[in-house]
Amino acid sequence: MEQPPSTTPHVTSDVTQRKGRDLVAATAVGVALAGLLATALVLPPWALTVLVGLLLIAAHVELGSVLGGLDRPVHTDVLVAATVVLLTATHLAGAGGQAAGLAALTVLALLRSLADRARRDVLGTVARTVLLGAWLGGLASFALLLRAGDAPIVALSMVLGAAAAGDIAAYFVGSRIGRRPLAPTVSPNKTWEGVVGGLVAAAAVGAAVLPLDGSSSVLRGASIGIAVGVAALLGDLVASMVKRDLGVKDLGRLLPGHGGVLDRVDGLLLALPVGHALLTSLP
Repeated sequence: MEQPPSTTPHVTSDVTQRKGRDLVAATAVGVALAGLLATALVLPPWALTVLVGLLLIAAHVELGSVLGGLDRPVHTDVLVAATVVLLTATHLAGAGGQAAGLAALTVLALLRSLADRARRDVLGTVARTVLLGAWLGGLASFALLLRAGDAPIVALSMVLGAAAAGDIAAYFVGSRIGRRPLAPTVSPNKTWEGVVGGLVAAAAVGAAVLPLDGSSSVLRGASIGIAVGVAALLGDLVASMVKRDLGVKDLGRLLPGHGGVLDRVDGLLLALPVGHALLTSLP
């Protein structure tokens, strides 16, 4: 008797097409990055500063290559130098150092174009350089502010964990029961069902981790976890918008299964400042 066609290959093909990633490689890279972060958190604060700096420099070099190939150049040398200045200043002087580092980024980008005799598209080059420096370095530097705050390991673990759990849960829920597109013109694979699943996971991580600081309630943890999850989702959508505008799938190739560094940390870049703001202001 003829057997009905199996639906399993279609499901597998659909998931692969929707994500377009090597999940084994992506998982291995994700575990390795999580291990590096966990190690940096239990070491003295400089370890996190060095790790964030290395990731940012790698991301800037990747992006400089991608954008140069698209005839949208940036001052990669300025981005690398400004990353060192920004993170060092933030590490040593906190929020004041962060502000000074961002100001230095703008000044360096302008002076770099002034010194370039072959300069062209000055406004575009400087604007792209400052945008990338503020987007990546400026937002990532909030990790150092969290590391310098009260209960830093709990705070950072909550923000990183809520963002990561939200992303993973959104993928699994969306790939299995997702039907309603969230933002089809920006990221067609994201669904409202996935968003709900992701926010539930982010709330659960916040509720479980943040009370470990000894002063937070489960409700406070869940609320901040949801906010971090929303921020991470928006950060992911922003990166997708940029990639669509550039006409590229990934913003680098350094991390197998993920693409580039920015492709892996795009959600965290918005989650970190939101987490910092809420953890330092929400009672």
